[in-house]
Amino acid sequence: MSEDEVDDIFVNDRRLPESQQYLEQEVRNVLDSLGRVRQEVYAADGAFRLTPEWVNEKHSQLLSSLDVADYVTPGEYRTVSVVVGTYRGAPAEDVPFLMQKLCDWINEIMDSAARTSTKDEAFFLTFFAATLAHLYLAWIHPYGDGNGRTARLIECAILAHSGLVPWISTNVLSDYYNRTRTRYYEKLDAASKQRDVAGFIAYSALGFRDQLREQVQTVQVQQRGVAWINYVHERFQHEPATDIARRRRAVVLAMLPGVEYSRKEVRYLTPDISSFYDGTSDRLFRRDMGKLIELELIKERPSGKYESCIWRMDAFMPQPEYGAYAPVFERRDVS
Repeated sequence: MSEDEVDDIFVNDRRLPESQQYLEQEVRNVLDSLGRVRQEVYAADGAFRLTPEWVNEKHSQLLSSLDVADYVTPGEYRTVSVVVGTYRGAPAEDVPFLMQKLCDWINEIMDSAARTSTKDEAFFLTFFAATLAHLYLAWIHPYGDGNGRTARLIECAILAHSGLVPWISTNVLSDYYNRTRTRYYEKLDAASKQRDVAGFIAYSALGFRDQLREQVQTVQVQQRGVAWINYVHERFQHEPATDIARRRRAVVLAMLPGVEYSRKEVRYLTPDISSFYDGTSDRLFRRDMGKLIELELIKERPSGKYESCIWRMDAFMPQPEYGAYAPVFERRDVS
């Protein structure tokens, strides 16, 4: 399912056709499980402990109300052998022992992260624990189905409980694995057959970094837009509250960043703007453009076209030299 389809379900309460309702239920289960993890983070009064019972509970939530094979019981370890591609999961009789050992090991790493005196080392150990938990659960393959979803949820929970990663960023690795699915399976395979655990960790770390940068850029673009709207209203605060001012403000706010508009294109930016200029003279249009140029809200290019001066907001964006990742907007001269 696409992100838009998911939004349509949860924002507009749309239901999928009966033949696709299993997809809707899977997504609902994932979002419900993420919501419960978030509640656990806020309610936690101590260090997070990974236990087989906790993992089984999450697996049960992820597979709730889904049609599964006869050998799959949500929240319970498998009792049969499984083969995924060319990989054979751990023997069923060893699963309880291996899951307990995995939980104990991950808890030791998280305890080391909690004891360290530096945030950098704490983050390194936390990320190490999260990705190792993901990898080793995939290797053990304790369930007949839903192992990947459970592994990704554990990874998210460890990052979230650390207090070092904002909640909005704890699940970006899931998106990264999905985007690079072929590479993901290659790294899982190499970790298993070539013992290249470091390669899987490095692959995950690179994706986490890039996904965080993408998130920061998205937030900064949104902040840029909000700052621009506020700036435009501020520039109009000394102008009379007339239809003329409202028309001019509508024009500048409708202009997209980095786009040069001809006079005709400006007149038809939106249906409302088109109605504003319907039947008016070119002289009125020139006065509007002149006023917006005077207010330094638009700029007339040598080609005779007009563009928004939203790039003025870039001066307020965090710069990389001060520890922030800054997106590369299309910058214009400010003369």
